[in-house]
Amino acid sequence: MNAAYLIYGSIGLGVLILLSNFIDFPYLISKLFFSKELEPTPTIKTNKQKEFLEIVSLWYQLKEKCDAFDLEVASSKLDEVFPLLNGVLEDEVGL
Repeated sequence: MNAAYLIYGSIGLGVLILLSNFIDFPYLISKLFFSKELEPTPTIKTNKQKEFLEIVSLWYQLKEKCDAFDLEVASSKLDEVFPLLNGVLEDEVGL
C-alpha cells in the first residue's frame, strides 16, 4: 500500500510540475484569495472615452488661451459651439 501512495504522489507531483509550465499558479492563487483587496482602482477603459476627455481638455486650453489674449469673438464663438463645456447654457446667458 505504501508503494502505491508513493507512486501516485510522484505522478501527481510530475503533473503539477508539467502544468506549472502552462499555468500561472501564483496568479490564480492571488485571484482566488486576494481578488477584492488587489483590485485596481477604476480607470478609463475605452479609447473613445480617452479621446473624448482629450478633446475636452484641448477645448479648455483653447478657451483659456483665447481669454488670455483677449480674443473675445473667438471665445464667444467657442461658448456658442460648446455651451455645455463652458458650463453656461443659452437660457442662462440672458439672466
